[in-house]
Amino acid sequence: MPRKSRIYSNSKIYHIIFKGIDNQEIFYDDKDRRYFLNQLLKVKKIFEYDIYAYCLMVNHVHIVMRVEDESLSKVVKNFIIRYVAYFNRKYERSGPLVQDRFKSKNVENLKYFLEVCRYVHKNPENAGIAKTSEYQWSSYQEYIGNQRIINKSVLLHYFNNDIDNFIKYSNKVNNIADILELSEYEILGKLKDEEVINIIIKQFNLQSREDVAMFFKSKSIKEKKECIKELKKISGTNITQLSRITRLNRNLLKK
Repeated sequence: MPRKSRIYSNSKIYHIIFKGIDNQEIFYDDKDRRYFLNQLLKVKKIFEYDIYAYCLMVNHVHIVMRVEDESLSKVVKNFIIRYVAYFNRKYERSGPLVQDRFKSKNVENLKYFLEVCRYVHKNPENAGIAKTSEYQWSSYQEYIGNQRIINKSVLLHYFNNDIDNFIKYSNKVNNIADILELSEYEILGKLKDEEVINIIIKQFNLQSREDVAMFFKSKSIKEKKECIKELKKISGTNITQLSRITRLNRNLLKK
């Protein structure tokens, strides 16, 4: 079945979302995140665009940006290709890292613009990772501090350039209907990632989160299968989440 053509936004503002294949992690450490953000700046020198909000999660990225229609795919593919080349080189791997086609949602009115920027900033909090104000890898920190990548004048304009009003709005509890609309693609397990990680650390007598992926990577196929039997005893998780956390092959987990 042929892909549907993208419908361009009248405002030229888009909510861009892309994630790792099979929901695998695309950022292993802070150096990876810094490299990705630097690519956003470099690509901006080639194509003219504005970023109003962004958030780097473990296995996916949100960006709210204004870009000319004809440049949309070129821009997003450009910084993804740059990052994947870096990631594959650093971790001695090959092949795709992110899903083949990024998602783009048109932002056509002020209400949606304000809601989606808030949703992007609150993504770590909604996922149970960190409070909005404490998460380092979102543009929220640029709004309350120094501007580096974003153009914050547009969003702050709607709060009369009052940072306190912006903070109050950003930390307001989302309407559940808005969350469902904005997060329709998000994959949520019954247990949060951190909860599953803590169970695995305890179950396999590991020291920290950093040991989890390395522990399973070091095992033979036979040993991995035995470990998988134990992993599947964890209630409240699923194959997608276990693959993302342990970096074990999804098909191996299915068998």
